[in-house]
Amino acid sequence: MAFILIGPGISNPVPMKRLFLRREVEKTEKIAPKRAIDEAHRTPNKFEDDVRAAEQMMSGAARAAYQSAEHVAVDKLLARQIMVSPVMTLTPETTVNEATQLLQVRGFRHLPVVTSEVGELLGMVSDRDLLRHLAGVNEAYQRQPVRGGETPVGELISSPVLTAAVDTDVRYIARLFVERHIGAVPIVDNRQLVGIITRSDLLGSVMRHFVLELWA
Repeated sequence: MAFILIGPGISNPVPMKRLFLRREVEKTEKIAPKRAIDEAHRTPNKFEDDVRAAEQMMSGAARAAYQSAEHVAVDKLLARQIMVSPVMTLTPETTVNEATQLLQVRGFRHLPVVTSEVGELLGMVSDRDLLRHLAGVNEAYQRQPVRGGETPVGELISSPVLTAAVDTDVRYIARLFVERHIGAVPIVDNRQLVGIITRSDLLGSVMRHFVLELWA
């Protein structure tokens, strides 16, 4: 299974069809042409005739080339090949001030939160979560009591969190970033946190492994 929803006491595989938008063609309707073309009185167009002749000549070769391309094996990039590992993490007891300082110093935007005992993944905290807390607003940007920087991040984490397995095709993670507006995905192996992939990591992988077929 490529994606798993993980949180305290939760480890649920998530089917692909629940994650990604279905690409469907909208209902089509038949329309009538504004003016029918009378082939008998059509003005000859040498350019159109040449194009039509070329299309007929190339159609057979193009079809054969397309069919052969369908059977070409394309290598995949897997999560374990581009993930950042080991992962810097927080514990639920880490204060907002400490987490904010760590994000600023390291230049991160997302950090996983794990239990201090066994390192079990609990959720994620982002720079936006911390900034909203310090500004005294909730996720809907409505005012709430300001509790300050000594609040433990365990009270702010997003949980459960969507994770990916180490053998997940990177193309699915890229699609997840676009369609679900997710900025980072923890990578797990047997429910243990082993890496993380962010948008920046994904862009870096495109630069290093620039094979167009991988992203088609």
